[in-house]
Amino acid sequence: MSARRDPLAAGRLAGFTLLELLIGVTVSSLLITISMLAWKPMSRSTLLLRDRALDTTELRLAVESMLQDLGGADTALPTSEPDELHIVREQAVAELAGAWSAGADEGILYALSNGRLERRDVALGTSVTVASGLETFEVERVAGTETHVTLSVGEGLGERQVELVWPR
Repeated sequence: MSARRDPLAAGRLAGFTLLELLIGVTVSSLLITISMLAWKPMSRSTLLLRDRALDTTELRLAVESMLQDLGGADTALPTSEPDELHIVREQAVAELAGAWSAGADEGILYALSNGRLERRDVALGTSVTVASGLETFEVERVAGTETHVTLSVGEGLGERQVELVWPR
């Protein structure tokens, strides 16, 4: 004898019911929503870390450029313009750079303009943006013997500040 199968019973075993599909879609939607809510704060913190790293890099570039120029400086003084630094190189350094003429070096000017720190070599007639995104660039002569240069990037908790002191 052969066993007869019920065609309706076979159809029910072959697929999902509409109720099962609706439950599956609802659960999937909830999981996607929860994962997106968790993703948003992580991406925001990643962007903040990236911005802080960029700010720190810009500050480092500015400091390295200024330290290189101050290393061979004869004088480093603020100018009459607000927040501008004038560096005059020692004769040997100026001669190597090709900036020594008529017994003097016209020097290098550092100034902040629209968040960009500009380095202008007056003697050579060149100008370059050393760093961008700087918030402050302050130059001050202290007690007539030291020049203090303060640079900062970022705001609030992300602010980074460096002070260079040139003792002559």
